[in-house]
Amino acid sequence: MATVGGLATAGALGACSSTGVDASAAASTSTTLPVTDGDQALQRLMAGNRRFVAGVPVNQGRDSVRRAAVADHQNPFAIILGCSDSRVPPEVIFDEGIGDLFLVRVAGNTASEPALVGSIEYSAEHLGSVLLMVLGHEGCGAVKATIDHVQNGTVEPGHIEAFVDPIIPAVQAVEGQPADQLVDAAVQQNVRLQVQQLSASTPLLASLVSAGKLKVVGAEYQLDTGQVQVVS
Repeated sequence: MATVGGLATAGALGACSSTGVDASAAASTSTTLPVTDGDQALQRLMAGNRRFVAGVPVNQGRDSVRRAAVADHQNPFAIILGCSDSRVPPEVIFDEGIGDLFLVRVAGNTASEPALVGSIEYSAEHLGSVLLMVLGHEGCGAVKATIDHVQNGTVEPGHIEAFVDPIIPAVQAVEGQPADQLVDAAVQQNVRLQVQQLSASTPLLASLVSAGKLKVVGAEYQLDTGQVQVVS
């Protein structure tokens, strides 16, 4: 169920877009902000998301020049642990290019398997990534399946149940929420739990976090608006 990225390779604008986001402000943010720590990495991601929401992405780093430049090495500044959902492509929603992001994607954006944690460790330890973002999203099907499992005992066929199990603690923690708020509450709680677990993951991630070399944050993507919001 998991897709791990990159182990083998390293005009005037209107003042406001139809989304209500200030397009000129979004576009004015540098797409090549220097990234030396997790705070700067997060700022760069959120600036790219503002451009995406405003409808003024610059799509930098997606041409043949960039492809050739990173053909023999990679140093992605951020790792995204995201859901496999086809509507949430990280490079697009953050307006980043080839070689900028190290993607670990699995339905439900959890890292319960050693291979998934190891992939994250690889990018942080060997490629120099300074930010790890756990990215959930609105209306997550994996979370909905887990809610159905917890409330009704539904068991998914084949190996699908494998991505349900890691989300059960998040669903159980928010079961008291109103029915119309349960899915989003569980999505956010799942993100929080993954952030907590990965921040404390030994031996590599916890030490990188404590040394200030890696920042771990959670976020949620809104399918309707395209906006990414940090989950506290």
